[in-house]
Amino acid sequence: MRKRSLILTLCLAAGALPLAALETEGGIHGSLIFPQNDLHTAVGGRIGFQVGVQSGIDFGGGNELRPRIDYTRLDGGSFSLTSMSSTTTVQAVGVGVDYLRYLEEQRRGLYGVAGVSLNWWETHYRFTGNDRETSPSFMLGAGQRFNSSWSMEFNLEWGQFRPTMGSAGQIKAGVFYHF
Repeated sequence: MRKRSLILTLCLAAGALPLAALETEGGIHGSLIFPQNDLHTAVGGRIGFQVGVQSGIDFGGGNELRPRIDYTRLDGGSFSLTSMSSTTTVQAVGVGVDYLRYLEEQRRGLYGVAGVSLNWWETHYRFTGNDRETSPSFMLGAGQRFNSSWSMEFNLEWGQFRPTMGSAGQIKAGVFYHF
């Protein structure tokens, strides 16, 4: 399953090479993650983080495409497993692309964002082993680009982090630095 996902990702990246002629910029980002649904239960409601790199491709007229690679981690609290307790850690590596639409005709001000990513999730339990899941996730949000270097974004993301009963709903608040 991972081989097919990696091949798909590489094909998409190769298909994006003609876009290199457009105005691009690189960047890094960091977000706080407020888990929802099953993810909230698995980590005891504890806040996690996400860090990553991205590249913005400006199509002009307030349209931007943003390929990205993310690392997500949530260190959980304890929950009861019969007579003992366990601590859960959930982490993922994701490859995704976002579409940004600025209200102004250039890369500044308020914008809406929608994205899709493929995540390789790993859930570690202290006493019962690990779960692994590869799944897509979908994101909607809004942001504000303050200047050519800094922006802030809030979004909602939905995905699956465990094979069964593992919905990975997240509310994210992030800061992006562009160079």
